[in-house]
Amino acid sequence: MATTTSYGSFYNQTDFLTVGAYIADACSLSDSDWLERMEAAGAFDRIEADFSDAINDALPGGVALSGDEFTGPAYEEDYEDGVADLDISKVVKGIDFWAIVQKHDVGI
Repeated sequence: MATTTSYGSFYNQTDFLTVGAYIADACSLSDSDWLERMEAAGAFDRIEADFSDAINDALPGGVALSGDEFTGPAYEEDYEDGVADLDISKVVKGIDFWAIVQKHDVGI
């Protein structure tokens, strides 16, 4: 079993304290009625779960987002393809966040 280490917090990689804060900021300019309906329906929790899953799916093997912390192999001999030159910020930005929001949109 490989030794793991921190690859930084969500904040270190994205400038947002948490995954939830990222979502809140992205949706902050939306209509207040829509925001209330989304919150009441629990849509933001589902968006957060799906967004976190999408990030994990996009990360190379052995690297994971766990809560608000990225972890991965500590030693190069344990790296899988893509770990050595990993840019986590680029991975997060590459996720189609709005497609995830649309999937859980409560509509008008």
